[in-house]
Amino acid sequence: MTVPRPLSPAAGAAIRNVDQPVTLVVANAVLTQSAGATYTFEVSTDSTFGTKVYAKSGVAAGSTGQTSLTIDKIAAGTSYFWRARAEGGGTTGPFSAPRAFAIGPAIVIDSATLVSPITGAGTSARPTFTVTNATRSGPIGALTYKFEVAANAAFSPVLISGTVAEGVGRTSFTPSTDLPAETTLFWRVTVSDIGNGVTGPTTLAASFVTTFAIDLKKVVYLNSPDVSGWPQTAVLSLVEQDGGGDGPVCMSYTDPGWPDSHWPFGGEDPNFGVYANQWYFARIGGTWYGGAGEWIYRGASSCKAGQGTRTIGPDAGFGPPFNTWVPQVGELVGFMVSSVARNGPVKRTVDERSNVIVQPWRDSSLGSRALGRIQ
Repeated sequence: MTVPRPLSPAAGAAIRNVDQPVTLVVANAVLTQSAGATYTFEVSTDSTFGTKVYAKSGVAAGSTGQTSLTIDKIAAGTSYFWRARAEGGGTTGPFSAPRAFAIGPAIVIDSATLVSPITGAGTSARPTFTVTNATRSGPIGALTYKFEVAANAAFSPVLISGTVAEGVGRTSFTPSTDLPAETTLFWRVTVSDIGNGVTGPTTLAASFVTTFAIDLKKVVYLNSPDVSGWPQTAVLSLVEQDGGGDGPVCMSYTDPGWPDSHWPFGGEDPNFGVYANQWYFARIGGTWYGGAGEWIYRGASSCKAGQGTRTIGPDAGFGPPFNTWVPQVGELVGFMVSSVARNGPVKRTVDERSNVIVQPWRDSSLGSRALGRIQ
């Protein structure tokens, strides 16, 4: 009986810990008698095999001229030796020469820490989810963070999922589509090193409520079209308003280049045009009502006056119940910008809109703090 010839792992092989378990492969020994052979494999931390970490006998010979054995997972960050021998027909052959290999250090990824939104927080329809980065050890590669949002703590089904590269210190994700409005939702995060095939534990779930969001499909539209199906091509980033004084409402938003519509009500410039409308949404009797208000034209201030606590309701001829609505300080009110949308002789061009921002109503004359004007 000859000595089986080691094939894999190769001499001096460096094996990543994530690639365990290791499979040992030998070329079969040659038997001078027609007897079935079995094999013994041994793994040790020393070349004399005084400290064996794995051993198995009676491994049936492979039928392809090779015999293989997948061993149990062994400690990471350690050097090893392995050998094999054949037995058959009452004869035990000699062991193969020790062959060295090493298992690389373990990669450990801990759970990230949820930062925002915290449990029970109110958010918009597209909140930014933020975590403190996971701690890690070992020869870590590039980390990615998988954010999941669901309507239940079992995350079945997942409503929105997004995977982003790790940030500096903290990692954030903002959905590209709206979450359900006025709904309790749950979120969690899983961190992975895809290159090394290592995934850390998923965080515990945290809940939040999309308090500052409006389901546009459920809005009652007054003196304006239903915009729930209009694509969002502008981004409304900030609304500053004060229901006291001259009642300014200032909106900061990206201009997507909506075309002008001719202004038919006269004026010094016969080519004068408007390209957008400010929008207001009020929740009255449990129902959201909305409509297009002030006109916007290029070159003018982004602030529009005359929309005070007692004048915003009657503005734009919205009709009941909006025309008698008087917002209370702290009441949630929605704001939006769209292409020309108000019913009347000013013709619509494209049907596009911004996101909706929902925030508490302010009135400095009634004691609330008014923000400064957008420049």
